[in-house]
Amino acid sequence: RVLVGNWESINLNPTIIIYRDDAQYLLSVIHMNETSKQANPATYEIQEDESGLFINYNLKRTAISYDVKLDLLTVSTFGDYIRN
Repeated sequence: RVLVGNWESINLNPTIIIYRDDAQYLLSVIHMNETSKQANPATYEIQEDESGLFINYNLKRTAISYDVKLDLLTVSTFGDYIRN
């Protein structure tokens, strides 16, 4: 539950929103179309195994980690995020 919220990239990558839907947690990546200025979300189920949290992004396992002290979310494909 600590990950729920809006996350802004410190590397200018797409914004991420994490939320709960029934019994599962979802991660939405908000891609902005530069031409039309329209937001295009893509949503992934956050999964967990013995290695930690991850999503399946573009058919690849993408790790998710969280630093409690810094309130910093790291998504291996996109880099570091701060809570917005």
